[in-house]
Amino acid sequence: MGLSRSLSTGTSALRTFQRRFDFISNNLANVNTVGYKSSRGNFVEQFNQVYNVGKSVDSTAKGVGGVMPLQFGLGVRLAGITTDMTQGSIETTGRPMDLAISGEGYFIYNNGERQVYSRAGIITADKSGNIVDSSTGAYLQGYGLLLDTNGMIQKDADGLNILDKNYNNLVVSPNLISPPSQTTTVSLTGNLNSSGSTGTSRDTSITIYDVKGAPHSLLMSFTKTANADEYTLDVKVDNLAVGTQQIISFNNDGSINTPTNVTMAFGDINTALTGTPFQKDLKIQLADPANAIGGLTQYSAPSSATALEQNGYEPGNIIDMSVDQGGKLLGSFTNGQSEVLGQIAIAKFVNPAALVRTGNNFLVESPNSGLANVGTAGDIFPSTKIVGGALEQSNVDMTVEFTEMISTQRAFEAASRTITVSDTMLAELNQLKR
Repeated sequence: MGLSRSLSTGTSALRTFQRRFDFISNNLANVNTVGYKSSRGNFVEQFNQVYNVGKSVDSTAKGVGGVMPLQFGLGVRLAGITTDMTQGSIETTGRPMDLAISGEGYFIYNNGERQVYSRAGIITADKSGNIVDSSTGAYLQGYGLLLDTNGMIQKDADGLNILDKNYNNLVVSPNLISPPSQTTTVSLTGNLNSSGSTGTSRDTSITIYDVKGAPHSLLMSFTKTANADEYTLDVKVDNLAVGTQQIISFNNDGSINTPTNVTMAFGDINTALTGTPFQKDLKIQLADPANAIGGLTQYSAPSSATALEQNGYEPGNIIDMSVDQGGKLLGSFTNGQSEVLGQIAIAKFVNPAALVRTGNNFLVESPNSGLANVGTAGDIFPSTKIVGGALEQSNVDMTVEFTEMISTQRAFEAASRTITVSDTMLAELNQLKR
C-alpha cells in the first residue's frame, strides 16, 4: 500500500528526533559534570527507493533532453555521534588537590581492572597515602620516587629527589619524613664600627644543624685589634671553641679585604664536640666576591654584624601537598622544605573523540582512538599544563542546547503530523467501499 511508505518515513523521523532529544537531555543533565564533553547525533537520509535512474540527453536530430531519476526517500537514521572536544572553562576551587588540564590530554587512572582516562581531576589521598579519584577510589597514575635497596629516597647531585621513570599508582606515605641536611654554609651581613676602640667586640649567633638534624649553637665573635682595619674572628659551637683564631681585614673604603669566607673543618668541629655529628666542612661566608652588596662592612657606624642565614635544616613531617603546572606533587614539610614527591602522568590520543565512555567520568581506548601516548605536562607535552586548585567545567552550552530542544520539538511535531495525516488518508480509503 502506497501510504504505508509515508507511515514508515514518519516513524523513522519520530525515532530519530527522539534520539536527538536524548542527546540534548544528556548534555543538559551533565551541564555541571566536571570535564564532560557534549555530544550530538549525526543523521543521514535512509535508503532511497529508485524507480527510474533517469535518462541522458538524446543527441539525435529529433532528440529530447535528459530525464531526472525517479526515487522516493524512506526516512532518516542515526549515522554517528560527534563529541565536542573543545576546552571547558577552568574554574578555581581553592582546593589544592583539585586538578584541571589546560590543553590536550587526560589523567590516567587504574580502577583495579584496567587503565581508564578522564578530564576530571578531583583527587585525594586515602589513609594509606594512595592518590585516588575521590568518587571511585581509582588510582591516579604517575611517576613516584626512586628508592634504593634500603627503601631510602635517591637524590641527585643537587640534593633533589629523583623520580622513577616507570609510571604506576601514585603513593605519598602520610608518614613520609623530609630528611635533615647538615649546615654547610652560614652567611653574614652588617657592619663593624670602624670607630671602635681596640678590644671592642661584636657577637652574633645562629642555630646550625648536624648530619642528623640536631641543632647546635654557632657563636661568632669579631674583636677589633690594634692594627687598623683588622679584626679577629673566634668561632664556638655549643660554647666550645672550634679551630684557630682568624684574622679579618678591611679595605680603606670599608669593604672587606680578606678573607671573604672562613672554612671550619668538620673534624675540628667534631673534636670540640667529642663526637662525629658533622660530616662536611662549615663555610662562614663573610662576603660574596661577586656581589658588592651585602656581607660585612667596616664603616663609621654602629656595629650590626649579624648571622643572616644558614642552609641546614632538621627533619620534618609532611603537612600539605600541591601540584605545579608540570604535574609535580610538591610536599610542604614542618622544617620549611618543599620536596617533589611524584609527578602526574598525562595520556594523549591521536583521535580522542573516539574514546568510549564508561561512566564515572571515565573513558577507555577504542579501535579508532589510537593507543595512549603517555608523558608529562610541560616536559613531554609542552602545550599542556596542569592547573592546581581548579577544575575543568563541562563544555555544554545551554543556549545552544535549548535552541536545539525547540527545533527538535517542532520537527517531532511535524513528523507526527505526517503520520496523523497518513492515517486520515487511509481512513478515507476505507470509506470508498460504502
